[in-house]
Amino acid sequence: MRLLLPALLVAGLGVALVAAGCGGGKSDDERVAAIIHRLLVSASAADTAELESFAGRLPEGLPAPPPAYPDARLIVSSRRPAAVVATRAAADGAIPEPTLYFIVYDTDASRQQVLDFYLDALDDGGWQLESAYATVELDSLQFSNSEDADLSGVVSIARGGGDARTSILISMQDAGAFRRELPPYRTGESLPLPRGFPPDLPIYQDATVIGNALVRAPGNDSYLVDFITTASASDVLAFYRDAFAQREWTVLAGAPLGVEQRLDFHDETSDIQGELLTEAFPKDARFTEVKLRVEVNPERTPAALTPQPSRTPARATATPRS
Repeated sequence: MRLLLPALLVAGLGVALVAAGCGGGKSDDERVAAIIHRLLVSASAADTAELESFAGRLPEGLPAPPPAYPDARLIVSSRRPAAVVATRAAADGAIPEPTLYFIVYDTDASRQQVLDFYLDALDDGGWQLESAYATVELDSLQFSNSEDADLSGVVSIARGGGDARTSILISMQDAGAFRRELPPYRTGESLPLPRGFPPDLPIYQDATVIGNALVRAPGNDSYLVDFITTASASDVLAFYRDAFAQREWTVLAGAPLGVEQRLDFHDETSDIQGELLTEAFPKDARFTEVKLRVEVNPERTPAALTPQPSRTPARATATPRS
């Protein structure tokens, strides 16, 4: 897996260092670390794995520290699990989990001085330089570790901004990392529903909304609500069958998609129609994930909210189902 990060991200890291005022104070470093953490989260938004950051120090679990430019300030480092692309398991049953690491340094040395240092340092001490390329904005050096074939990375060097300092981003992957067991998933604060979401379309009781979307087009508003619950898929489907029936909507069992279970629904005039899909939550199978997609005529009048569904959904508890 290549770890070359977009020049835009590296430039953004440099801008963060300048904008936050890298004067060397502890409060400055903490502020910059927080900004860079958010940039890294934004850059990897398609990957839902949790990003952990460590202000002013190397990331925990790093197999081998890469060369650090002399006297450069370590602003922040981060780590997060990468997608598992292999199915191999260790003899002791450990779970494969490749891990990505990011390390951000700041220095007043010139871009050329930093580049010269890494051209030498990445060909020494067990490190092996594999390729190097440069653009007007960025130098990138790809490297591996001769003593650990699973360890590889990229050093990205950028200079600019009002203080004319040089930013160094080191991204690494440990492709051979394993973990003994998956940690329990911790639910965060539930997201709000998209603005304009139909008020007569219920969300399962005590669910945690983890994603939402709204797309507007002439004569049609489309919504997506992605939520998780500790209730079983059968309980969720039964709740929505009752809810839709009470509103006199048509409910059909949609064609299953892999391991997902599906309901299709619409009202008499199809002014509201959609589908509901349930499956085990990929991050923790003790939760059920529900994706509720709906298309609405923005001129429709919401259905009466009474009578309510007769079935009471199971309440979420602090401990997920086993």
